[in-house]
Amino acid sequence: MTAAVSDAELAALISDLRAPSTAGPAAAVACGPPPSTVDEMRDVLADLDASRPRSRQTRLGPSELGTPCQRQIAMKLAGIVRQPEDKRPPWAPMQGTAMHGLMEEALRFHNQQLGRQRWLIEEQLVVDPGLPGVEPITGHGDAFDQVHATVVDWKYVGVTQLRKVKRKTVPNEQLVKPEYRVQAHLYGRGHERAGRDVRYVRLVFLARSHDYSDSAEWTEQYRPDIAEWAVDRYFATHDLIGPHGLDLAADPDRWDLVPAAPGDACDWCPFRRVGGPADITGCPGNTDQKITKQLSGLIV
Repeated sequence: MTAAVSDAELAALISDLRAPSTAGPAAAVACGPPPSTVDEMRDVLADLDASRPRSRQTRLGPSELGTPCQRQIAMKLAGIVRQPEDKRPPWAPMQGTAMHGLMEEALRFHNQQLGRQRWLIEEQLVVDPGLPGVEPITGHGDAFDQVHATVVDWKYVGVTQLRKVKRKTVPNEQLVKPEYRVQAHLYGRGHERAGRDVRYVRLVFLARSHDYSDSAEWTEQYRPDIAEWAVDRYFATHDLIGPHGLDLAADPDRWDLVPAAPGDACDWCPFRRVGGPADITGCPGNTDQKITKQLSGLIV
């Protein structure tokens, strides 16, 4: 049996129906079959990624300071314009960002289940406060397990990376990319500077597959010396490109003197371009695998 509607309720309903809409004018219905949603979302996703603060940031963080290539670090510090890319969404990194959001939600849920804060999640860390004229090194740590004094950093990877992590034929420190390893220890340094006991660093490789059980992890005792090496190289690179070093702002023809490291770092370098020596337009990569060490005291 339907309840009777009072005169007051009916009057309110009519008033709501007569009220002007705040949703704006309705879009005109297009004629013909719909265009490709895949193509349309490609542009939308690319614009979305470009609008995110992380895409626009210029300050270097722990994820960038572990690259084997000092020239790549130097070009980022100098503000060299990155090579233009096709307008397409960085699909793998965007999936990784989405997975980070899921793991953040999972850890907050776990803290609620425990009734205590076992996990420190997405905490802003100061790895190094910097110096006058040199920006600090900061970053967001994915997670810190206070029970086991362990840094946890998520990586969302495919089967090739998972296979490498699970190898048993090489030393533990060679199972992961050097930039990943350095990044983990830099986060460790950030937590240590925040007053925490840090004993281990861990990279958790979440499987980009249908089965969570395909995931793997890599763990190492916290090594402050690895973090210190990366911080020292950061400051050394500032000195190298500055007025008391190569003074690249005044003499950009000397970019080729900045050491470059061959290998995987070139494949994903935002400054990679074909041909010619390194200059303010980009870098061809160190294809001959020779690093010229002409500057005393340089950390490479």
